[in-house]
Amino acid sequence: MKLSGGRIDAFVKAPPPDMCGVLLFGPDQGLSSERTETLLKRLSDNPDDPFSTTSLSADDLIADPARLGDEMSALSLLGDKRIIRVRLSHERPGAAIAKLVKSLDAEPHRCAAILVIEAGDLSPRSAVRKSFETAKNFTALPSYADTATTLSGLVKSALSAQNIRIEAEALEAFVPLLHGDRRLARTEIEKLILYMGPTATEESQTENPATHILVTLADIKAIASGAGASGLDDIVMHTMSGNMVQCDASYQRALEGKTSPHSVLAALQRHLSRLHHARSLMQVGHSADEAMKNLRPPVFIMQKSAFSQQLRLWGEPALSRALSRALETETQMKTTGAPAEALMGRLLLALSGYAQNRAQRR
Repeated sequence: MKLSGGRIDAFVKAPPPDMCGVLLFGPDQGLSSERTETLLKRLSDNPDDPFSTTSLSADDLIADPARLGDEMSALSLLGDKRIIRVRLSHERPGAAIAKLVKSLDAEPHRCAAILVIEAGDLSPRSAVRKSFETAKNFTALPSYADTATTLSGLVKSALSAQNIRIEAEALEAFVPLLHGDRRLARTEIEKLILYMGPTATEESQTENPATHILVTLADIKAIASGAGASGLDDIVMHTMSGNMVQCDASYQRALEGKTSPHSVLAALQRHLSRLHHARSLMQVGHSADEAMKNLRPPVFIMQKSAFSQQLRLWGEPALSRALSRALETETQMKTTGAPAEALMGRLLLALSGYAQNRAQRR
């Protein structure tokens, strides 16, 4: 079963107790991760408890093809249904997962646990995606980039909670800086709130909107001129263009400016998804210019030349591998305890090194 629009958020906030599994996927990795965390908290009082949640990777399923089926049929020692969380960084076990989903969908009483799969941007031809979309007891939840309207609502809601208002022209200028990735958007909104200063004064906490702090266009221009969004763009563009020295320098500046490695990863994942989508369009006959014009939001005019060069350096298979590597890095950030700064730096080094080698051979 496939859901869309408002039905997705309703499902995540109140998942049906008799469901067998959920697939969360799509180009907006930030939104997908946010929905996954919300869903897990609805399904379990303590989703991090190893007795209630079993975490598996795509490589685990390759190493032991029977593992997922065994976990799905194993009864919980605590009485409630267990959660089987799979981070699908690649689709090599896709056929086996699809076969299991089809089998369990025909006999849902065999589902002793709830399957939650997190994946990247799966194509409509994906075996895993198709199996969830056509099943009755499994649900596919796509996460696409927020629209300008959705982002505007997100901004106003977050600011209102802090007793902050925003001028219409300031909001219009701020939304394009959010890049369409939910996690990155929330990070940038938090930066704006911090920039506006403390709000917990007696005056600003009143019900009268006139006493609330007001975000103006000048405030947005001040933020945009800083190291936030533009700094993330510098890191991403240098990485994918193979400018290793500039990539490292931009990343170090971002860290010194207290930019989170998670924000860098979110920006990189979104850019990879856009490159992958453009490359897919080129595979079916579109020119690079046509492919870039079809992206939403469109490529920023100052980045068109670099974006076009990256399309020449990166083929579709290489971009798929890069997306998988980025998803693996995200998983490592959440589960291994290793420094996120180092994990992100290693990923940037690997991708910029690949692009540099490609550029030197051309």
